[in-house]
Amino acid sequence: MTLRLPDRASWFLLWCLLGAGAVQLYLAGPLQPAPSGFSAIFWYLLKSLDPASNVLLLVLAVVAFALRDRPGWQPVLRFAGSRPLAVATAVFVLLSLGALLAYRGRPLSMDEYSAVFQAKAFAAGRLSGELPVELLDRLVPRGFQGLFITVSRATGEAASTYWPTFSLLLAPFERFGASWALNPVLGSLSLLAIHRLAKRVSGSQEAGAWAMLFTLASPAFVVNAMSYYAMTAHLLANAVFALLLVDATPRRALAAGFVGALALTLHNPLPHLLFAVPFIVWLAARGGSLRLLACLAVGYLSVGLSVGLGWKMFLKALASADSGAAQAIVPSQGAAAGIVKLAADQLAIFAPPTLQVLQARIYGLTKLWTWAAAGLVVLALWGYWLTRHRTEVRVLALALVATFVGYLFIRFDQGHGWGFRYLHSAWFVLPLLAALALTAMPRDKLPGSNAGLHGMAGWCLVLSLVLANALRIFQVDTFVRAHLGQVPPLASGEAARVPSVVFVDASRGFYAYDLVQNHPLLRESPVVMLGRDSDGLMARHFPGYVRVASGQWGEHWVKK
Repeated sequence: MTLRLPDRASWFLLWCLLGAGAVQLYLAGPLQPAPSGFSAIFWYLLKSLDPASNVLLLVLAVVAFALRDRPGWQPVLRFAGSRPLAVATAVFVLLSLGALLAYRGRPLSMDEYSAVFQAKAFAAGRLSGELPVELLDRLVPRGFQGLFITVSRATGEAASTYWPTFSLLLAPFERFGASWALNPVLGSLSLLAIHRLAKRVSGSQEAGAWAMLFTLASPAFVVNAMSYYAMTAHLLANAVFALLLVDATPRRALAAGFVGALALTLHNPLPHLLFAVPFIVWLAARGGSLRLLACLAVGYLSVGLSVGLGWKMFLKALASADSGAAQAIVPSQGAAAGIVKLAADQLAIFAPPTLQVLQARIYGLTKLWTWAAAGLVVLALWGYWLTRHRTEVRVLALALVATFVGYLFIRFDQGHGWGFRYLHSAWFVLPLLAALALTAMPRDKLPGSNAGLHGMAGWCLVLSLVLANALRIFQVDTFVRAHLGQVPPLASGEAARVPSVVFVDASRGFYAYDLVQNHPLLRESPVVMLGRDSDGLMARHFPGYVRVASGQWGEHWVKK
């Protein structure tokens, strides 16, 4: 009897089952409390959301295997390959609906709120907000001052601690009351960039379609593109940066440097810095690339120096200001000294990996699996193995690995966030490699070789596009609703319809401090403060307001 080897679809299914099993075993364990050193929100999102998604992905892989001989997925691939702009336009509409309906059109975490706070200041024509000094600790919780929002305790001026470019991108949208639309725009543009990059690396129109659709079928991409996180902007910037440098010319290197400078100053420089290092080393190792490196450096300096250094000097002036003079940036140090100090501040965030950080990053890798389309990680590994001889593939893979390794030296577990947030800036390499796996293999009909592989991958894609995204959007919607529901006036939107003040008793909620979000000039309703009315606070600062509701959650006051 002749032993017949399993075909590639069978191997694909086997690795999907093994991967899902390993992830489920690692996720097994109690939901709460979080182990010492882990943030409660990271542990809660990991343990309460990810196991269900992992089981679903396992089921989708089995169903896709059973359907592998059915051609129903092929029109989807053909349409994406021939009409990428139409796909991106439709995706913008759907992401916008998700941002408004599931994400409620408002920032959830402090990382998101900090960017929106600064965007509102920019939209008002200011570099900083201005809050009543007496109310500063109620409007910006003390634990967030300096971490998310830099404040002047003398003047009440306040600005985001993060670098400003993402807020600058948000500002025009905020000006028209549509800041929720920025990430859907960036997400749609990211699909086009990934499509183009996959075509360039593979030389195949089909690879562009596979990469675009695997991106869209992955909830990590979709949910982040509905949120207020800067990670979608980082992903787009790095994808465009890579696209410019895989065919480097002096003009394209200059443009890549400019894009890189924007990426460095989006909200912090690390996501782009780690991604860019392999590309810079690759250029430096090539013969005759001095001109390219010079053009790249000029592009970086064009924006990076002025925006990055200028913003950090501004924040320093603001924090130490005893008057409104912080609005005028007059550095006390020379530019060279400022650059050295800025570099030293950035290096200070690095620390040797601890056992807890290593464990957090392994959990991050499980998120890489559970927030992706079914089979994506397996296909990406397969794609790298098949095409590892190509220089651009090795550089892209190194950029992904460098991003992961770099964050081993960051002591945080990522806290809030959807998917493996620390790797999201380089995440697009995965669908690109998966596309290479499917286009590098010949579509022969021989049993034991390639029968059904494309069919199974196509059904993994289509099923994940609908069902994996639906589950994750439902989870996000449920979480956001419960989060806002801790303070009924915020959950119902009642406090936004009339001039209102809402007090939040943060001691009685889960991450209730994150609900304290305000316009930097207090121009929007509601004004949200910590604690309760005491010492005649409402009478002094909000005369004419009456209390209409109170509870363990806090108080609600409205203007007569």
